[in-house]
Amino acid sequence: MSKLISISDDVYEKLKHLKGEDSYSKVIKILIEKKPNKEKLLGFFGKGGVDEKKVRELAPMWKKWSEKYV
Repeated sequence: MSKLISISDDVYEKLKHLKGEDSYSKVIKILIEKKPNKEKLLGFFGKGGVDEKKVRELAPMWKKWSEKYV
Protein backbone atom coordinates (compact mmCIF):
# COMPACT_ATOMS: atom_id res chain seq x y z
CA MET A 1 0.00 0.00 0.00
CA SER A 2 1.42 3.40 -0.87
CA LYS A 3 0.64 6.78 0.68
CA LEU A 4 1.22 10.29 -0.60
CA ILE A 5 3.16 12.67 1.65
CA SER A 6 4.38 16.21 1.09
CA ILE A 7 7.86 17.38 2.01
CA SER A 8 9.78 20.55 1.28
CA ASP A 9 12.25 20.71 -1.61
CA ASP A 10 15.29 20.88 0.68
CA VAL A 11 14.16 17.78 2.63
CA TYR A 12 13.50 15.96 -0.64
CA GLU A 13 17.01 16.72 -1.90
CA LYS A 14 18.57 15.41 1.32
CA LEU A 15 16.43 12.27 1.21
CA LYS A 16 17.25 11.75 -2.45
CA HIS A 17 20.96 12.02 -1.64
CA LEU A 18 20.65 9.46 1.20
CA LYS A 19 18.54 7.14 -0.93
CA GLY A 20 21.12 6.09 -3.50
CA GLU A 21 19.94 2.74 -4.93
CA ASP A 22 17.52 2.01 -2.06
CA SER A 23 13.82 2.79 -1.96
CA TYR A 24 12.52 5.89 -0.20
CA SER A 25 10.56 3.65 2.18
CA LYS A 26 13.71 1.79 3.21
CA VAL A 27 15.67 5.01 3.85
CA ILE A 28 12.83 6.58 5.84
CA LYS A 29 12.46 3.41 7.91
CA ILE A 30 16.19 3.39 8.71
CA LEU A 31 16.08 7.06 9.70
CA ILE A 32 13.04 6.55 11.92
CA GLU A 33 14.48 3.52 13.69
CA LYS A 34 17.95 5.00 14.16
CA LYS A 35 18.51 6.40 17.65
CA PRO A 36 20.07 9.84 17.51
CA ASN A 37 23.47 10.40 19.12
CA LYS A 38 21.87 12.81 21.57
CA GLU A 39 19.96 9.95 23.21
CA LYS A 40 23.11 7.82 23.36
CA LEU A 41 25.13 10.63 24.93
CA LEU A 42 22.44 11.46 27.47
CA GLY A 43 22.33 7.81 28.39
CA PHE A 44 26.01 7.95 29.29
CA PHE A 45 26.63 11.46 30.62
CA GLY A 46 24.91 12.68 33.74
CA LYS A 47 23.12 9.43 34.47
CA GLY A 48 24.95 7.50 37.16
CA GLY A 49 28.51 8.41 36.27
CA VAL A 50 31.20 6.27 34.73
CA ASP A 51 31.53 2.55 35.32
CA GLU A 52 35.07 2.39 36.74
CA LYS A 53 35.26 -1.37 36.27
CA LYS A 54 34.42 -1.01 32.56
CA VAL A 55 36.99 1.79 32.16
CA ARG A 56 39.72 -0.41 33.68
CA GLU A 57 38.62 -3.30 31.46
CA LEU A 58 38.80 -1.18 28.30
CA ALA A 59 42.04 0.68 29.17
CA PRO A 60 44.46 -1.86 27.63
CA MET A 61 42.46 -1.99 24.40
CA TRP A 62 42.28 1.81 24.25
CA LYS A 63 46.06 2.05 24.77
CA LYS A 64 46.67 -0.49 21.99
CA TRP A 65 44.35 1.44 19.64
CA SER A 66 45.99 4.76 20.55
CA GLU A 67 49.47 3.41 19.83
CA LYS A 68 48.32 2.21 16.43
CA TYR A 69 46.35 5.26 15.27
CA VAL A 70 47.64 8.28 17.18
